[in-house]
Amino acid sequence: MNYEIQLTHKENIRIGDTVLCNDEKLRTVCRNNITRGFMGLCLFGDSYQLGREKVKKVINLKF
Repeated sequence: MNYEIQLTHKENIRIGDTVLCNDEKLRTVCRNNITRGFMGLCLFGDSYQLGREKVKKVINLKF
């Protein structure tokens, strides 16, 4: 698989985006994967160090 990575803030991730998680797996974001709580927005239960760590968004995904 060929893809490019774009580092972005977690607030810029939308439903349907594909991200490279910390365990090096490609995952597609759905409505149930985005939560808001006392730590702000979380993707897959991860707050990405309260927004200081960038999310690896996959662009140009080719099989």
